[in-house]
Amino acid sequence: MSKLSKRHFWEWFNRHQREYLVLDKKPKKEMAYWLRELNAHLRAYYKFFGFSLACPHQETATLTITVNGKAMHFKRAEAFVATAPEIPGWSIQALEEPVPVDFLLDKQMEDTGIDPRECSFSLSGDDPETIMVYHPLCTDNNKRLFLQLAYSAVYNLLGERSFGLHIGFIGVDNLSCADPSLVHPLAALPMHIGWRPSCMVVDGNGTLLDLH
Repeated sequence: MSKLSKRHFWEWFNRHQREYLVLDKKPKKEMAYWLRELNAHLRAYYKFFGFSLACPHQETATLTITVNGKAMHFKRAEAFVATAPEIPGWSIQALEEPVPVDFLLDKQMEDTGIDPRECSFSLSGDDPETIMVYHPLCTDNNKRLFLQLAYSAVYNLLGERSFGLHIGFIGVDNLSCADPSLVHPLAALPMHIGWRPSCMVVDGNGTLLDLH
């Protein structure tokens, strides 16, 4: 972590936040400059931080501090956001919320020929953090690209927190390779994650520890 204080970043962002409210109206070169500035200031504080911006016209804008689904950094992101000042017109949050499964995946869908809304999944009986994602158009030629699409689609569906806490490994294959009795629509994944029993750890004093 940098020696820069949390306050340094939020003071900088508060001074320049209006630039981000009109980001989509700026020329591409200027837009890229302000995005690089935000990324550089965030990473100067903590190198694993990233961000996403949502700036709808005449509505509250949202700055989300993200750590790309890496659960080991969640507390750092949450502590950082907890120090953010009130900035009129902005909502500031830690970790990305669930979004539609195909959110920002147009290019990957075009490259693979696969629509994530048509995907299926199964859970591993041996490892609860392993899932397989299936589609009838998965082939040896597009499997690598399909795997990238699958990770993004699952991240979208679950949101950053659930993805980081519950997903350890994702594999992909053609739907014909799946056991029909174990396959579900990918859209149902959040519900199946919610059905999993909570993990429990008891310390040496017999105290129940909540891992999540």
